[in-house]
Amino acid sequence: MRVTDFMDPKGILLHANIHTMQDTVGILVELQEGLGGITNGTACYNAACKRETMGGTTAIGQGIALPHTANAGVCAPGVSAVVLRHGVDWGAPDEMPVDLVFMVAIPPHNESLHLQILARLVNLLQKKSLTEALRSASNPERFLELLKRAEADCFAE
Repeated sequence: MRVTDFMDPKGILLHANIHTMQDTVGILVELQEGLGGITNGTACYNAACKRETMGGTTAIGQGIALPHTANAGVCAPGVSAVVLRHGVDWGAPDEMPVDLVFMVAIPPHNESLHLQILARLVNLLQKKSLTEALRSASNPERFLELLKRAEADCFAE
């Protein structure tokens, strides 16, 4: 299993001019909805935002957040990503604004896959050289290529 198996260049938005956590989550949901993995965007959006406000932030520091949901509005596992032009307040533990966001959306009762994807993302995104390259990727295809290469280097399968 690779994170990039659940990604598509059409689910990646670069250099977006979005100003709030809620709007960012909305765009991430729309990206996956457009790919067919989310069938009820409203339910997914509400669940992801509720998790941010009531379950604690999904910001992990260094300008990165990993919102995620296992929701009945999801029919297929997916990961979308957004790079923001300007960081937004995400309630990060290091108080840094977030500008690199990956959203994991999984159908209910797939907790193992949900946790595997999140764990892989956390491991990958610890590499500053990768996060800097992702932030400056010229297009979604390049973003995905960088992530695939890092994943192949990090995880032998």
